[in-house]
Parts: sequence; structure tokens; C-alpha cells
Amino acid sequence: MDHGFVCSRTPDAGSVNSVIVLRSQALRSRISGLLVAVLLGLICFSQIALAAPKSIDLAELDWQYRWDDGQNTDIPSDTLKDEGWQSIEFPANPPERNGQTQVWFRTVLPAVTMSEPVIYVTSIDINVEAFVGDKLIYRFGEFDDEGNGTFLGWPWHDMPLPNDFAGRPLYLKVYSDYTQIGLWGETKIQDRADMLLDVITSGLHELIVAAFSLLIAFIALVFAVFRGTQREFFYLGLFSLATAGTLIGENLAMQLLISWPLLKTYLAAISYFAMPIFIAMLLYYWVDDAKGGRLLKAVAILHQVYLIAVVLLSATGMINLATAYPLFDFLFVISLLLMLTVTLRVSRQMNIVRQLVIGAFGLYAIILLADMLIAHGLIPWVNFPMAYGGLLFSLVLVVVSIRNYIQTHTELEALNQTLEQRVVQRTTQLNDYVKAEKDRRISLERQNLFASKLERFNTKLQSCNCLAEASDLFRDKLAHVFSPAIVEVSMDGQEMDDLPDGQLRLQELKGSNHVFASLRLERAAPMLPKQDAEEMIRRASQRLSVTLGNIKLREDLQRYSFEDSLTGLRNRRFFDDALGRDIQLAEREQSALSLLICDIDHFKRFNDKYGHEAGDVALQSVAAKLKQQFRQSDVPCRLGGEEFVVLMREANLDDARAKAETLLQAIATNHIDYHNEKLGPLTVSAGVASWRGDEPDAEALLRKADKALYKAKQTGRNCVVVFEEDKPFDAAL
Repeated sequence: MDHGFVCSRTPDAGSVNSVIVLRSQALRSRISGLLVAVLLGLICFSQIALAAPKSIDLAELDWQYRWDDGQNTDIPSDTLKDEGWQSIEFPANPPERNGQTQVWFRTVLPAVTMSEPVIYVTSIDINVEAFVGDKLIYRFGEFDDEGNGTFLGWPWHDMPLPNDFAGRPLYLKVYSDYTQIGLWGETKIQDRADMLLDVITSGLHELIVAAFSLLIAFIALVFAVFRGTQREFFYLGLFSLATAGTLIGENLAMQLLISWPLLKTYLAAISYFAMPIFIAMLLYYWVDDAKGGRLLKAVAILHQVYLIAVVLLSATGMINLATAYPLFDFLFVISLLLMLTVTLRVSRQMNIVRQLVIGAFGLYAIILLADMLIAHGLIPWVNFPMAYGGLLFSLVLVVVSIRNYIQTHTELEALNQTLEQRVVQRTTQLNDYVKAEKDRRISLERQNLFASKLERFNTKLQSCNCLAEASDLFRDKLAHVFSPAIVEVSMDGQEMDDLPDGQLRLQELKGSNHVFASLRLERAAPMLPKQDAEEMIRRASQRLSVTLGNIKLREDLQRYSFEDSLTGLRNRRFFDDALGRDIQLAEREQSALSLLICDIDHFKRFNDKYGHEAGDVALQSVAAKLKQQFRQSDVPCRLGGEEFVVLMREANLDDARAKAETLLQAIATNHIDYHNEKLGPLTVSAGVASWRGDEPDAEALLRKADKALYKAKQTGRNCVVVFEEDKPFDAAL
């Protein structure tokens, strides 16, 4: 049977080998063409970089500095003064630091004509604010109240200058807890367009080398996977990958694509810190324990622990990532010396390929050491071509990879001799696969049908407003979801089913739960295994439990949204709903309805004197009196703050007045017990109004009672004022 996976005719061994030889020759031609293209790209880059943009070097200006620790001065008041300023050749690493972390630099900007002038700085250790005169023009990082900051990466800086900058003072406020403080690298004033071209051209060769290193890393890792036992390709590939990561993380042009300096810094740091791990493991693979292998493994473990510790501690904010570099560089130098010592002792016993790799590694180590000296300011800064060291190492890996490709090709030709046998085995496997796929398709169709019915039921369940509606829906419709299997649905059961996941439980607020429904498999259907039916019950229980929980949560929220959490009285929301309903009821039945509003006198003075916690106790005391003094049919509520309202159903104006006066007397004679100390008593003012049938809405009745309360406040407090239509209030009310 032809399933479309194999040929109908078996090729002979000669034709197969001929095809393989042609393909391998074509692949070698493509690899050679790619390498030529990369080299041509490097040549083109050198031609692009010849155009030098017009710029002014900041190092040529006259600079002054002033330490600022403990002062946290700001532009313009203190910083513009001349006291304490000293001359310095370049705004970096002033003398007499003694652990200080905050410094000011200043100079006078020269006169130069540019369309869009900017200050370009390769790097700053570590946070900076730049001012032209007293105007802030640039900030990198955040400064707290004490003038300190946090490490946010090492980007290049682009500080826009105002058009009238010529002859004006430039101030730089720098914070750094790193070994270096101030500006580093190239520092110049130039046009923005020239600056962008400078950034792109200065980093283009690094990106080309990084891309080349990534390609070599891919090739080496492919060889490592294909050849299995060749761990050297694995470590060579990882080292080339770390080289690419370091070049990309430190590349200036990448900042135009990735706007997160800390992300670039972490990429460069992790790649840089990982280099000695892969170098040491590669050499460990080549050297046995008797000749220094254990020492190389210890070096790899040490750097691996250091890398993990730095990443974890810096990510959690326990250390500054910048401070991890000096210690690492010290360890790296020691590790390089140890690794070179061990490998030089055994290099004569290695083959030519390994000697070539070690030689390239030695040159790369010299380049890394020079880069460390520049980074720590031990030698003057130059634009050191670290990328060329990576390129040299990558080219060595190319030679090694091509050599091993030839070996792999030879092994591939031998493997083709077993091609026919593998084709037969593959055909048998495919037949089994087709049968398994057919069974899988039937199972998926059944699962999709169940999922569709379950989702339709869940959609209906979501529209239920309460658990009672959900219970009716469960009884009527849930069993049909499992058809053709027969599942019994029982409500409010307490017995555990043979399927524990077949019970839908609802969590109570106090932590307990109860069984809302139980699902029990009565009989599985033909072509539906019992375990599949039980899995359907589990899925339904998990899916529907979430929806039921949401319905119950809505019920609980509805119940608790009408209660004031401090006093236990009904809240303003409940009062607004109840007032409207009670007015409609009073109008329909022509019954009496009165409203009392009261307010604690001088409550702010009480709070200021005894504190807000005592004020809460006072509010609770007044609420308790409201509950005691009124009928069960009356509705006391807290409107907000120290203001309360009582809705008195079937109470006329005289009844309401009498109740209000009784309330005032009860509160006035009640002492507030706070921390075993008597603070009271309090007094309240009250306003009373009754519904007369001519109010246009509930707000009208509330306004009448509120006017009466205001009148009570104006007439001495601790009294009751009744709003009467035939006794007009003052116009101010």
C-alpha cells in the first residue's frame, strides 16, 4: 500500500551515493560563498567609516569638579556658587574620592553652529543629570532625596542642547557607587545626524562579527548534536554564542533597536561572565585529571556559581550589577593564567586542530585583558577592536567546522548503505501511525463534541442570576451534556462519589464548603471507554465549578454591598434604594413616612483631640444608640462621615420629633468608653421632615430634612429642628 511517504522503486546504492556527493559539493559551495560575503561586508564597512563627522571633543574644554555627598545641591542655588570647585582635565574620577558617590562637573560650552546640536557620550558611570545654566536638559536614572540612584545599565547618551548654548555653563551631576565615576569613552558635541551616523558606523563591524559568531555557533552546535560524543563542538559553540552575546550587548547601534539599557547590559554581562565557563569546560574535555583537568573543572564551577549568584542577587535588587564587574575581572585574569598554564603543559600532546583553537584562545585572552585595562581606567581609553578577537576565534571555528564537516560527510556515505532497511522499517511504522491517527481522530471528534455541549451549557449557566436558577438548570440540562453516556446528576448531596472530581463544591466565606451537585457515571456508551467518560465528568466539574463560584460571589457581593463595615448600619446605597421604594409605597397606600437626619456635633474637634481610632469608637456608639432607640420597621443608615439618617415608616411628624428628642437625650447621657477611659459624652443635631405627598422625588424629602439639620446646627446644636411647610426657613437655607 502506498501512503505517499515512500518511493515505489528502491534506488540502487550507486545512484544514492552519487546524489549525496553532488549535494555535499553544493553545500560546501554555499558555505564558502557565505564566508566570502561576510569578508566583503567587513571591507565595505571600512570604506563607510572613513567619513569623520564634524564634532568638538569635550576633553578639550576646561572642566571643574566638586564633590557633593551629603549636600544634594540642586541647580541653580548652591551649584552656581564658586566655592569648592577645582580644576580637572576630564570629567571623570576626580581625586580624593574616599568612597564618595556624588559629584558635580562644570564647563563652558563653546560656540559652534549646528542644525541639531547634541552631547554624545559613550558611557557614564552611572546616573547623570545635565543642565545648561539652570535648565535640566537630560536625565538618566532616578535620584532620591539624598541624591543617590540605582544602576539602570550602561547606554550611550544623547543630550540635546538648546540653540543658545554657546558660552553658557554646562553642569553634570553624576552618581556612581561603581569603581569609576564620571564620563567614559568618546565625549563630544556634534550634530544629531552625524552622531547617529557615528554610532551606526562604529558598531557595524561588531554586528557583522556577532552575526558571523552566531552562524559559527549554530554550525558548531549542529555538529555537537549530530556527532553526539563530540563535546568540544558543544563548548566551542557556546563560547562563540557568548562572544556574540557580548558584542551585541555592548554594541552602540543596538541601542537604536532596543530601548532598554538594562536589558542590553544584562545580555552583555551574562555572556561575558559565561565565557570562562565554556573555555574551562572545553579545555577540561581535552585534558585529563592527572594533568590539571580537576583544576579546570573547578575554575568552570567557580565561574558558574559566580554567574548564578550575580544574576539572582542583582535581579532581586540585593547588589548592583555594575559592582560585579571588578571582582569578575580579577577572577577572570586569574582563571586565564591558570588555564593557559595548564594547556601550555599539554599542548604538545594535542592534535593540530586543538593547538589552533588554543592559539586563537590565547590571542583572544590578550585582547580581553587589554579591554579590561581600558574599562577600569588603567590605560587611556581607545576604541579597542575587541570584535576582531571574536572574529579571529570564529574563523578558527570555521576551519575546525569544515574539517569536521568532511569527516561527517564520510560517515554519512557509510550510513546510506543502511537506507533501504530503514525505509522498510519506516513504512511499517507509518502503517501503525495511520491506524493510531484514525483512532485519535475519532477520540478528538468525540472530545470536541463534548467540549461544544459543555461550553453551551456553561454559557447558559453564566446567565443565571443566583444559585437557585443554577440548580434548576443542573437538574434539567446537565445530564444531556454527557450523551451518549448516562450520568446521574444529584443536587446538594453529601456522599462522596467513586469519582472525587465528580463533585462540585462551593466555598463559604468562613472557609467551609458544601457539595452543590454530584455527578455519577451510570453507564458508558458503546465506543466510549469508561475512562474517557470519567474524564468528561472531571472536565465538566472543573469547568462548571469556576462558573458556580462566580455566581455565588455575585450573590455574596450583592448582600454585603448594602452594609457599612464600621458601624454595621445600612449604607448610603441601601438608603437611596429604600427611600425611593418607601415613598412609592407611602403614596400608593397613603401612609405616613418621616425622615430624620442627625450629625455629631464638633466631630472633627473630637477626632483631633482623641484620634481617629477614638472617632471610630464614637461612630459605633452612636450607631448602637440608633439601633436601640428605633423600631424594627425603622431603617437607620450611615450616610457618610459623622452623618446618619433614619427612615421611619408609618411615622408622622410628631412621632418623628419625639423619637429624635429621645435619641438626642440617649446620646447626650452616654459616655464613650475608649481604652478604659471615659471620653464623652457626645451631642448630635437632628433635622426631621415628613412626606406630604407633594414632593417631586425622594431627593426633595431628603433636602427638607437636610435643611432642618442645617438649621439645628445654626441654632446652637444638640437640638431637633422640624421642617414645616407653613413656617418658611431663612432664605440662606
